[in-house]
Amino acid sequence: MKVPLATALLLLATARLGAALVRRDAPEGSQPADSQDFFTRHFQSFSDFVTRELPQKLRAEELRSQAEQYLDRANKQLEPLARELQNNVLGLFSSLLRMGKDEGQGGNP
Repeated sequence: MKVPLATALLLLATARLGAALVRRDAPEGSQPADSQDFFTRHFQSFSDFVTRELPQKLRAEELRSQAEQYLDRANKQLEPLARELQNNVLGLFSSLLRMGKDEGQGGNP
């Protein structure tokens, strides 16, 4: 019974000593450096987004709104011309139909 107890104590002491050596060999302040690195990476990605991607997206929105304004203005200017053209074409076809009817009636007395 004394041998297994002594073996367990020896293993416990060895494990404790090994853990102390690992802690001692680890670079000091490694955890704060990791958290600083974490925040640095995320701050850098946020900074890249704000300086590169966001202005491009805003520029795209600005261009889209300008294009919509131009289209609205063009529609307002071209709508009266389209109506006039439609009326002229309809008038031309109705005149041609009347002329065809007049000629057809005049040829069959």
